[in-house]
Amino acid sequence: MIKQRRVLMLAYPDCQLLDVTGPMQMFASANFELRRQAYELLILGSKRGPLRTSSGISVVADLGIGDFAPRGLGKSDTVIAAGGNIGIDRALESGQIGKFVKQAALRGARIASVCSGTLFLAAVGVLDGRRAATHWASVNRLRRLRPQVDVDDEAIYVRDGNVWTSAGVTAGMDLALAMIETDFGRGTALAIARHCVISRVRSGGQRQYSSELAAQAVRDDRLSRLAERIVQRPQHDWRIPALAIEAGMSVRSLSRLFRKELDLSPAEFVERVRIDRARRDLLDTNAAIKSVASQCGFGTLRRMERAFARTISATPTDFRARFQSPEATA
Repeated sequence: MIKQRRVLMLAYPDCQLLDVTGPMQMFASANFELRRQAYELLILGSKRGPLRTSSGISVVADLGIGDFAPRGLGKSDTVIAAGGNIGIDRALESGQIGKFVKQAALRGARIASVCSGTLFLAAVGVLDGRRAATHWASVNRLRRLRPQVDVDDEAIYVRDGNVWTSAGVTAGMDLALAMIETDFGRGTALAIARHCVISRVRSGGQRQYSSELAAQAVRDDRLSRLAERIVQRPQHDWRIPALAIEAGMSVRSLSRLFRKELDLSPAEFVERVRIDRARRDLLDTNAAIKSVASQCGFGTLRRMERAFARTISATPTDFRARFQSPEATA
């Protein structure tokens, strides 16, 4: 008889709704895809019953955290701590979730977090000496809380041994899909992604937000217009002197502005734009990789390979083979 896997979602008043329901829907979809109850899904709250999230919508806790004995957990079980902005301080202060996580980790359960839920894991030492992800807005807080954690401030999700952490909101769905792929194979994970209208299983090494989104948040009009032109024409010659002329600024002033607004040098921003465009072209088209390198502004495949190695830790060929959906190759 196949052993059923349990997924325990640790929730609390004013946690973020999608941090709870997003991952749980992925596991529920696995049950649908596999045509059996591969996962038993439980929400644990401070007490059994309705639990109001920060959105104002309530979820129902199947059990109180104190009603479930962690000694019954094992390697086939997964414990996930949800994140949130409003209720997390009170939940951290109570220590209830952290204590449960630590006991579950000692029992060998798979431990995970969504968004700022990483703080629960860090607070009890589960992340000491490990690499971890969290929402970009919680990165500095996590570093202050537990300097022993190797914080990856760009990753969508990180797996370090039996501990999984993810960035904000929808990244919890990416994390759940990666877990399902580990448990039941890539075919099952891709089928769930198609069913839920998620274009593909994203790489844990991809950044939390694209260069295009970062550019949209720029407050300086001159830099905003320049960033838009770079995104629209990544193949253009965007060496720093050309950028300065386009912006009508000195090289020094432009470099200072990029650092202030984007925390990047002009060259770093241009490279990120080109990488984002290349990733899309590699996954959504069957264009030859050399052609992608040229169209995205790298000039040569060798330059694109070096850029991918710096940011994604994979070659363009490996990236396409790993993450291109079957539809794109049809």
